[in-house]
Amino acid sequence: MTSITAAGAAAPPATDAVLRRLHGAAVVRITFGLLWAVDASFKWLPGFIHGQTVTKELGKAATIHAPVLHQWIALWHGIADAQPGLFAVGTALTETCIALGLIFGVLSNLVFIGSAIFSFGIWSAAEAFHLPWTKDGITDLGPSVAYIFASLALLHASAGATWSLDSRLRPALGRFAPLSSPDAAALVASAR
Repeated sequence: MTSITAAGAAAPPATDAVLRRLHGAAVVRITFGLLWAVDASFKWLPGFIHGQTVTKELGKAATIHAPVLHQWIALWHGIADAQPGLFAVGTALTETCIALGLIFGVLSNLVFIGSAIFSFGIWSAAEAFHLPWTKDGITDLGPSVAYIFASLALLHASAGATWSLDSRLRPALGRFAPLSSPDAAALVASAR
């Protein structure tokens, strides 16, 4: 099956396949951005944004006995305890920026890597790697670990190449162009 291009010539099947893959990745990117937006909306609720639940969210240090992990979790607990409102606002802003970057495809490569790092921070500090893994009733590693791999998969799939603002931003970014996804036309051309 071939499609007609803007110039009126039939596009080769390889081009169609690449564009279908890129459009599929864009749908996943936008949907993932909507999930981040829901997460971010919870962070803007009064209980979290005013720092009332932050210490509870990061309070797992007492249950982790491995020294390095305990110190890591205690470090983040100490930072959040020092300024719980500021920590909560920073978390809400970060999640909101990730959501908007994913939905609109702005600086996609930066957002994919940033969301993977931020998700690792949540998984390692707030979720304490979902440890101890030997406790009764454990069924998974926690949701944030999936966010890490989803972000990296979207990066690998060039999910910001279509249906995004990256195509308009990339030419203006100069040496910072790698922060955005590659252009769809370049990906199609490299597939030929």
